[in-house]
Amino acid sequence: MKIIRLVPVFLLSLLITSSCLNSTNDKQVIEKYWETLDSSGFSVYLGFTIEKQHVFTNVITADIETDEVASEPRVDAADDPAIWVNTKNPEKSLVLGTNKMGGIHVYNMNGEELQYVQSGCMNNIDLRDDFSYNEQEVVLVAASNCTLNTISLFYIDKNTLLLSDTLLNIKSSVDLVYGLCMYKSPVTNKYYVIVNGEGADVEQWEVYAEKDELKYKLVRNFKVSSKPEGMVADDDKGILYIGVEEEGILKINAEPEYEFEKVWVNGSNPAYQTVVTSDIEGLALYKSNNTTYLIASSQGNFSYAVFETGETDKYLFSFVIDDDIIDGVLETDGLEVVNFPLNEEFPMGMLVVQDGYNFSNDTLRNQNFKYISLEKIEALFSN
Repeated sequence: MKIIRLVPVFLLSLLITSSCLNSTNDKQVIEKYWETLDSSGFSVYLGFTIEKQHVFTNVITADIETDEVASEPRVDAADDPAIWVNTKNPEKSLVLGTNKMGGIHVYNMNGEELQYVQSGCMNNIDLRDDFSYNEQEVVLVAASNCTLNTISLFYIDKNTLLLSDTLLNIKSSVDLVYGLCMYKSPVTNKYYVIVNGEGADVEQWEVYAEKDELKYKLVRNFKVSSKPEGMVADDDKGILYIGVEEEGILKINAEPEYEFEKVWVNGSNPAYQTVVTSDIEGLALYKSNNTTYLIASSQGNFSYAVFETGETDKYLFSFVIDDDIIDGVLETDGLEVVNFPLNEEFPMGMLVVQDGYNFSNDTLRNQNFKYISLEKIEALFSN
């Protein structure tokens, strides 16, 4: 891997300088440097984390980047994307991106912002199509609202392609809402929103509509062993995956009547390897050649791990996103993937990732989201 291409000039200087420091002063020097660069608190060891990427040989680049999110400079604002595939007109599909400083951005396939819905601190987001509401089929959208500690519900009008204002806030009892995903049961066709909190609690809510009124009820809650965030549900197989940041990825039955059982995805425990490191953040699923693959962002080394799911899940490989015409990606929170032909740029689908450090040459810009052609991921399977 050409690691120097990934590191802006002033960061490379930091790496060279820090290599000459003794261990007592390392942390102090890096902390002092990054106090002037980023207030998020996650970036103290940025230079050291980039160093960990030397273990990876699979390197790809982004194809498109979105407009920057609305925030003060150098603030950790962008977090999680969701993709709505417009099956009738794929070129008009939409990407939704959360902003912890105030709402949800809606982007087109070129990364241009179409809409911004102010709705509070939006952390994780997910959506499901074909939801019956107010006598029409809409795209139901759910996001974890860290301003109100709620699940905020919205919808996309498939005719106007507009995201609604907040329809409903479901008050959660978890300790600060964090990760969120949706699940549509293949057994009952019911829609669920699953949310977790920093205190390791998980809630599963059924959401349904009676004409123009949204209804909801809590159908399951349980607790995992430590702080979770990223989650994704396999609607075909009825499986829920939960990223427990310091421990690995759990897989459990997504149907609400089942008790929580601790089963880990093989190869996802960061304590026993260098490729999947804590903390585990975004999770996404896609299907190819009758196989379902799980992609996880590993913030501890700014990489992405790919797993084959099944009765015995297994880790396959990891990759990093380097810079080219568009800057590389560092410290991803959320991600999403679809394997549906969208346009000439994305004939097989695309991966969308949040970029924690959005650079223009050596200038740090507000965060944004990067689009990557799924063809590039598929090509890694033959490496």
